[in-house]
Amino acid sequence: MSEIVKFYTQKMPSMKLVGRKYKEKDKINGTFADTWLRWFSEGLFKPLEIGLDAGIEDNDAYIGLSDCTKTDYDYWIGVFLPMDAAVPEGYESLELRAGTLGVCWVKGKEPDVYFHCCLDTLKAEGWKWAEDENHRSVCFERYACPRFTEPDGNGDIILDQCYYIEK
Repeated sequence: MSEIVKFYTQKMPSMKLVGRKYKEKDKINGTFADTWLRWFSEGLFKPLEIGLDAGIEDNDAYIGLSDCTKTDYDYWIGVFLPMDAAVPEGYESLELRAGTLGVCWVKGKEPDVYFHCCLDTLKAEGWKWAEDENHRSVCFERYACPRFTEPDGNGDIILDQCYYIEK
């Protein structure tokens, strides 16, 4: 069982997500868990860690971003870097606009924290999931250390779920 233990808003500057893009067909057993394991086992974050001073809270976190439009779906694994950061060979980037994030800290055990939807909390606080000019809605999981990497005494971790929001 997982629960939201904190909700707040955060200003996000224009950023560039640098990583790799995946499609629904790239899931294994319905998730991207094996893809994440490959990123760690093959050291795929190493070339990106040099730029982890992107100017936002928890900017040293790894990101799993869902880029949803009315016609397509992409899932990105990577990190946020400044807009002028170079993209290493073998990686792609996605430019993200400045905006307001709704941040929910979801506490629980794996895999429960991944399947807790925060949209009801956003709505209860008077927010809605924002779309950009391309009718794209972006949300992401922020794997912040040590909240996510060091379980508490009950074995619980905290996963940040972040949504671009508007009133």
